[in-house]
Amino acid sequence: MARTPVVEQRSIDRIPESERHGTARSLFFLWFAANTSITAVVTGALFVLLGNTAMWAIPAAILGNILGAFVTSLHSVQGPRLGVPQMIQSRAQFGFHGATLPLFLALLIYLGFYATGLVLGGQAMGSLLHVSDGAGAVIFAVFSTVLAIFGYRYIHRFSHLATVLSAVAILGLLLRVLISPVGGPLFSDSSFDLPAFILGISLAASWQLTFGPYIADYSRYLPSTTPQLRTFGWTFLGSVIGGSLAMVLGALVAEMGGTAFSEHQVAYLAGLGGPFAIVVLIAVLAGKLTGNTLSSYGGYMSVATILTSFTGRDRVSPRARAVLICCISLAALAIALPASADFVANFTNFLLFLLYFMTPWSAINLVDYYLVRRERYDIDSLFTPTGAYGRFSGPAFLAYGLGVLCQIPFISSDLYTGPIAKAMGGAEVAWLLGIIISGGLYFVLTRRIRLAVGEEIRAEARTSAAPTPADA
Repeated sequence: MARTPVVEQRSIDRIPESERHGTARSLFFLWFAANTSITAVVTGALFVLLGNTAMWAIPAAILGNILGAFVTSLHSVQGPRLGVPQMIQSRAQFGFHGATLPLFLALLIYLGFYATGLVLGGQAMGSLLHVSDGAGAVIFAVFSTVLAIFGYRYIHRFSHLATVLSAVAILGLLLRVLISPVGGPLFSDSSFDLPAFILGISLAASWQLTFGPYIADYSRYLPSTTPQLRTFGWTFLGSVIGGSLAMVLGALVAEMGGTAFSEHQVAYLAGLGGPFAIVVLIAVLAGKLTGNTLSSYGGYMSVATILTSFTGRDRVSPRARAVLICCISLAALAIALPASADFVANFTNFLLFLLYFMTPWSAINLVDYYLVRRERYDIDSLFTPTGAYGRFSGPAFLAYGLGVLCQIPFISSDLYTGPIAKAMGGAEVAWLLGIIISGGLYFVLTRRIRLAVGEEIRAEARTSAAPTPADA
């Protein structure tokens, strides 16, 4: 039996059935660990900082995570079926060269989350090693880079350890908050602010939806016979439980700590840990290392897909892969090191910005997969500009563009607030319109493809039902 290489050899190419391995259960650990990072805790803190009470921040976090994870878990199902990275599938909707647009936007997601992760991970590493936050960020970037270079198998293995550490730390901190003298008063204010509540749901949903561009990357090695319900279910459970726990903790400590938490999130959480502060710091590092590694790994695949669309190649060598991962880490570090003090406000704007541009892509991708082509793809055509999907796709760009434009009057952020959002008191619903309009319009514009696929399915059914000579 051939020995499995230590460093992952595959890149953006399809994973052959002979190399498929693992079970869908591993997805629970991966997405629980990724969702219990310190960045998710900061996202939960935003619920309170933007006007929710601790009591109403909790249901907002849970509802938002459920809505967002439902969509991203549908993407996760695509991995075992197609065996290719998530974003390269966009060539089937946008065309071989047209997919460069969503790929570039996905790259912004990876760099943004990687950079914010380095800021917070740098704080934890600095506290643990007694070095500056900047030096901590550099050390943390090295760990993230090395794990990403080792690749898929080791990312999944590490997520098991990160899940245990994160679960112990978050549950311990939640218990400490609830039994503290200020735990009861946290829920004494039951006042309800509808716009802030809706904005909280949108923030939690946006957190989940930003995993969409790379969620199938981590299920693509599963055997193609893996039941779709298991892939969906384990991804959904890990995402919702992990994200909800982290955000509820963030909301509670933001209500309790105020500016002390806002100014140095990691130090405040470590202080809550008391004698177990080092456990909290290690858990923060483990959870954030998972998320940063996903961003580094996904970032290199986006760059590789963009580059190969112009070079005509269908894969990247392990050496080139390592170089690209290092470049992604250096770019994220360049963003993270000069990060300003108003990190929380900037991160809010970043999340909402991503939401406006990525939900239309997500809707188009899912409608194409489940309703238009019905899981029937010519994988070879994803790697050639002269294949079945062409160089550019008008229907996808039209649906995407209108999906983005229709959101403008409903946008509610510090950068811009649309007239309808102002009339609604700042409630954030633009992302829902992006999903509905882009997905619905793409479905209408691809009627010819739907009819052709339907006829193909009927023809196959007739062939399979026809009596064989032996039957006759």
